[in-house]
Amino acid sequence: MKVSYSPQLMEEAVFRHLNHLERSGYRAGYDEYHSLADPIYELPEDDREIAFAKVNKIFFIERLKLGEHVLRALEAVGLIPKRKRVSRKAQLAAAAMESDGYAGESEQCDSDTGSDETSLEDQPPLPTDTDQQEENPTTDESSEEDESSEDADGVISYDLAREFEERINEVTVKRAINKVDEGSNVLNRISGRPVIEMRVLASRFCNPEEAQELDAFLIQEFMHAKDMVDPEFDYEDAFIPGNPSVKNLITARFRLLWNMYVDSRLGRAGIISTMPKEARYREFDNFYRKIPEKQRRGIFEGIWRTDTFTHEELLSMATDLESLMSKYVDDVDMSEEERDYIHLQGSPCPLCKFPTYNWVDDPESICDEMVIEAIQIDFPDWESKDGGCDRCIEVYELRAGV
Repeated sequence: MKVSYSPQLMEEAVFRHLNHLERSGYRAGYDEYHSLADPIYELPEDDREIAFAKVNKIFFIERLKLGEHVLRALEAVGLIPKRKRVSRKAQLAAAAMESDGYAGESEQCDSDTGSDETSLEDQPPLPTDTDQQEENPTTDESSEEDESSEDADGVISYDLAREFEERINEVTVKRAINKVDEGSNVLNRISGRPVIEMRVLASRFCNPEEAQELDAFLIQEFMHAKDMVDPEFDYEDAFIPGNPSVKNLITARFRLLWNMYVDSRLGRAGIISTMPKEARYREFDNFYRKIPEKQRRGIFEGIWRTDTFTHEELLSMATDLESLMSKYVDDVDMSEEERDYIHLQGSPCPLCKFPTYNWVDDPESICDEMVIEAIQIDFPDWESKDGGCDRCIEVYELRAGV
């Protein structure tokens, strides 16, 4: 699987990162970059773009190792197998034995190679508590003694089944224009091998002290991409009916539920996410605050504990409140009458059809009988339990002269 970075992303990321280091008092990289980049201005104008791109690529991938953020995120979500550190000495020994025909001693070489599997000190730490320990539970102690001596001449290799990598043709990482433009998408999902396209702000690569936030963002988005190519999730581009405001509301709820699904799996794996659980609950609370607190917390915890969802299940819960309630709220905890009086913020008013954030849940209990009759003249199927927005109720009060 090929991982590529757009020239625009590499150029801005390198520029911002080196400027940050220079302002922090670390000029070595900054000066090295300009020693290579400044002479390019003496080249013919047509040749400069290619020359600058080469320098930016060298610094992005080799000198600053900014591409490691992407590779570690791909490893963390299982889109590529975890890399292991193999010493050059072990590689040369294995090659020599193979050429001399010492097949019987190759197993010993393999065990020596395995002892360096977790030696990755020259890379920033992966934002996970347990990944590397779970990957190599028996080699940590033996590798610690040799890390300092063999880490300098180590190279990267792969040593795991490539289940998801075989489904993906390429990962392209591009520069996002703004935060709204950030995110992941999967192209060619139906025809041919899919391509994961990631868009990220170059400014995220600026500060080494914020590397964990960058890693968390990349992991979150690559989890979405992994779901999209996972047959069990069964992602499809679904049509959402309704006017634009309703579509936006359903899309926002769906995004929230999908993020909760991603966060819960990352939490169980010991991997840091972009938002802690309680912060995610506050976001959930904002969308579903009309549901009583006890049931609202129960729904959230139920979603969080669910191991697997399909795309259709998440979209159904985002579209239909009853689908969400029936899955996580028992009938004994909440009567049907109580459910009828739940009007979520942002849901369309049954009278004017606009998204409503200020509901009158039971107009009959607070309005004159003439107001109810005026509404039912225009909307014969409307009942008081259907509610309405405060603006519509005010209009019908004026019409009824009360």
